[in-house]
Amino acid sequence: MGTVTIPIECAGARRLAASLVALAGVALGVGCAATDPVDRSGAPDASATDPGVRGTFAAVGDSITDADSVDFAAGDLGAASWATYVVADGVAFAGGWAEWGATTELMAASVAPVEAEALVVLAGTNDLAFGLPFEVSTANLDRIVDTVGIDDVLVSSIPPFPANPGGADDYNARLEQLAEDRGWRFVDASAGLRTPDGRFADGMSSDGLHPSVEGARVLGEAIAEALREG
Repeated sequence: MGTVTIPIECAGARRLAASLVALAGVALGVGCAATDPVDRSGAPDASATDPGVRGTFAAVGDSITDADSVDFAAGDLGAASWATYVVADGVAFAGGWAEWGATTELMAASVAPVEAEALVVLAGTNDLAFGLPFEVSTANLDRIVDTVGIDDVLVSSIPPFPANPGGADDYNARLEQLAEDRGWRFVDASAGLRTPDGRFADGMSSDGLHPSVEGARVLGEAIAEALREG
């Protein structure tokens, strides 16, 4: 199988190269783009929303969450980050942690307490890529939630994983059961991204691995709706 090159900002490229040697048998070439590869012109201004409209949220995730954000933790969100569209819906971003190539173990080791009304966790794609047992993911997710310290936890399904569509479906089913067991909420936010056979629908992925800007919008709007219903 050929090399997949993902142009991202240089600091992110170094982090990704260190943490992802291979992705489900796909050689991963990482390039430092001189300019932002994602067109931000269609994204809402994440700083333009009144932060008091519908409360606050924190987020923890990997490249699907960080995406093209300039500084995710500081709230400088990119057009390909689903968090942008939650903010556009009127929920203020309170902070969190997301990094390219992050497994749940790295997330658990890196997160810090955040003051917010809800915590959104979208994690597990890299655990699946590395073949980590779900029990390992479970322990790490427990550590993430305990460390961040927010009672209202919303767990999202992971997006399609074309190298192992059935594995992604199974992972999401186990995430849903874990959320029920822990008293967390679960939202299948990635439902709008996938086809019946578990792959990305047309226009929903930028590279076959990550959501496109439109895919991020679909994810973000589904998560925002779930937050409203909470």
